[in-house]
Amino acid sequence: MDGLRDLMNGTPELLHCLDALPVSVMLLNEQHQIVNVNIQYREQFGAKLSELIGRDFFEIHGEAWNTTALRATFDDSEWNHSFVRHVTLEVNFPEKGRRNFDFSHSLVPTRSGTSLRLVTVTDSTPSRKLETILKRSEARTQTLLNSAVDAIVIINTRGAIKAFNPAAERLFGYSAEEVLGVNVRVLMPSPYKDEHDNYLQRYMSTREKRVIGIGREVVGQRKDGATFPMELSISEISDGEEQMFVGTVRDVTKAKRTEEALKDSEARGRAILSTAVDAIVTIDENGLIKSLNPAAQKMFGYTFHEMIGENVKMLMPSPYRDEHDGYLQNYLESGIPRVIGLGREAVGRRRDGSTFPMELSVSEVRQGDRRYFTGIVRDITDRKRYEDKLRSVASEASESELRVKAQASELALQAERLRAAQASADAANQAKSDFLANMSHEIRTPMTAILGYSDELLLALEGKPEAELVEIIKRNGEHLLEIINDILDISKIESGFFEIEQEACSPCQIVSEVVSLLRVRATLKGVDLGIEYLSSMPRSIVSCPTRMRQVLVNLVGNAIKFTERGRVLIRMDLVEEAKHKGRLRFEIVDTGVGIAPEHLERLFKPFSQADSSVARRFGGTGLGLALSERLATLMGGSIKVQSVVGVGSTFTLELPTGEIDRRQMIHNPSEAEAANHCQKSVLESGGELGCRILLAEDGSDNRRLISFILKKHGVEVDFAENGQSALEMALAASEMETPYDVILMDMQMPLLDGYEATRQLREAGYRYPIIALTAHAMAGDREKCLAAGCD
Repeated sequence: MDGLRDLMNGTPELLHCLDALPVSVMLLNEQHQIVNVNIQYREQFGAKLSELIGRDFFEIHGEAWNTTALRATFDDSEWNHSFVRHVTLEVNFPEKGRRNFDFSHSLVPTRSGTSLRLVTVTDSTPSRKLETILKRSEARTQTLLNSAVDAIVIINTRGAIKAFNPAAERLFGYSAEEVLGVNVRVLMPSPYKDEHDNYLQRYMSTREKRVIGIGREVVGQRKDGATFPMELSISEISDGEEQMFVGTVRDVTKAKRTEEALKDSEARGRAILSTAVDAIVTIDENGLIKSLNPAAQKMFGYTFHEMIGENVKMLMPSPYRDEHDGYLQNYLESGIPRVIGLGREAVGRRRDGSTFPMELSVSEVRQGDRRYFTGIVRDITDRKRYEDKLRSVASEASESELRVKAQASELALQAERLRAAQASADAANQAKSDFLANMSHEIRTPMTAILGYSDELLLALEGKPEAELVEIIKRNGEHLLEIINDILDISKIESGFFEIEQEACSPCQIVSEVVSLLRVRATLKGVDLGIEYLSSMPRSIVSCPTRMRQVLVNLVGNAIKFTERGRVLIRMDLVEEAKHKGRLRFEIVDTGVGIAPEHLERLFKPFSQADSSVARRFGGTGLGLALSERLATLMGGSIKVQSVVGVGSTFTLELPTGEIDRRQMIHNPSEAEAANHCQKSVLESGGELGCRILLAEDGSDNRRLISFILKKHGVEVDFAENGQSALEMALAASEMETPYDVILMDMQMPLLDGYEATRQLREAGYRYPIIALTAHAMAGDREKCLAAGCD
């Protein structure tokens, strides 16, 4: 109790002041022990003074005040006596449930030099509930404003806009931020804008209503100055402090247009009735004429007054006249139409008793519980006369029709013969394609072995005289393979199954690869082969890299073939066509034998060469240029040639680039080419694969060659001589949990081919890679392998 004695000796007047305060207050010493509590605190929390004095502040009321947030405010390390700290807490108070309390506390100095802490506690739960209720009410009001279909504008007595809902924003074109606080006149055109304030003041002083509580149609003005008709309804409200006016606005532009359109429609209807060539007559359920147009008066010979209100039977001859009422009554009772909605030919009767054929169309319309029938009548006297003439002509034409049928039979027979001839031609064309595919397989399979073993022999005979003989075998084999490839590509183009891939590729890298591939051939002939860049090059274009490379190899290879001395130069240039698109121009310039003008037109035809004497001298089939020209066309480009005999030739290949990123241009392509070549050499250095492969191949030569090459790269190879063995070996390895990393599957094998073996493996759940090996290269072979389940 030293703190209390210190308080009594130091500041006794403070104890008297605590009970006079209207809020709950307590005093704590420096150890947070309660020194004194005023009457308001004891009454509010139902506690006795003896229960609180000397207790730790954080232990009372079931440790309700023992919260981290409240304790943190008692840190006095940076305090002085002028500081006051505040904190609001939600506390689960004993016997009162969850309540909100506001705490404020500060340090009070005493005369002895110690400090007491003055703590005030206020229960803010009721005010918080009121705030919550107010926020919910405001939220509901705002939701109503936001979801209202009509525009709602609230103004005060001075005309200032206080609320502007989303529908108002859409209608007037202003955002709420733009108009809040602005006079509502901004939404009105002249002269309403100038009159508004006077009207508002007059109402406030006289309470004379001209719009409020009544509603009227007025004109509004949007942000862009456009005006529109609107329906305005105003009500007066008060929030207890301020009087306001709520305006509900609806755009009636469509309604006005509909009203005008209805008037126009009625006017057009009257105009149509007045000017219609056909007679139009409307009757009611009793058959009485209710309206008719001038054409009806002219057609039947009656005046308007002679017809209106009379039964429509007057316009019919017997026996139709006597039957009409019965027919009308039968339709009204049964609903079974004989004329209504169908149309028919009938007979009309004029005022003078004469009759005429007419075409009658009747429609029904309901107005409330009454029904009306409108008949449109056309006099078809002239048409009937023409029909009689037509029947006569038709009779004469029947004989001609018989003759035409005989001729048609003969033509049908000829057409059948043509179809048979076409089918025979299609079969021959299919036979040609099948023959090419089979020949491709039969030639490619041994060629693979020839070229593969030639490579191995060259490595084994390096430096020996026999190596030159193997080189000749390899060179002729590659030449034969090129011929086969060209024949197949032309066949695929002609059959319409040739596909061009479109992907991002580097034209500089492709040209560099072409030069690298053909440099040895040029060097052996003593021909200089180089690249010249005439402009900055795109780093990447969208094209078919495989076919671009194939065309360039053909063109550059031809240039080297027909050049005995001098050089072959590839010149590259970017021709701009649009901001982000262009065309790449490749000029292959040689100093070769040249081409005579009379031979240029046959240059791009298959199996045709410019000069047979040159062909005998340099060799070739004449397929390369024909194929290159067709590939360039498929890629959206072209090939042109200029040549002078004895001087040389220039072949120009142009290809579209697709989209070009101007930020990714190569401004010094020669350096980039050298860097790409260096990087390519590093990437191609290779290494051991270290994997296990199942080779399914029925040809012993190819099986030996492929395994020889794979084993040199550290691959463990197992063999299967047919698809059935491959199926069994693969499943057995998988069951023993030692699956093959890859299966190389020949697709043409005895007993069980690669297609069926792959299909059965996949059906058995085999999920490891299977790569197809096939010498077939016609359209659809790749898709057939993938469909079987190959990767």
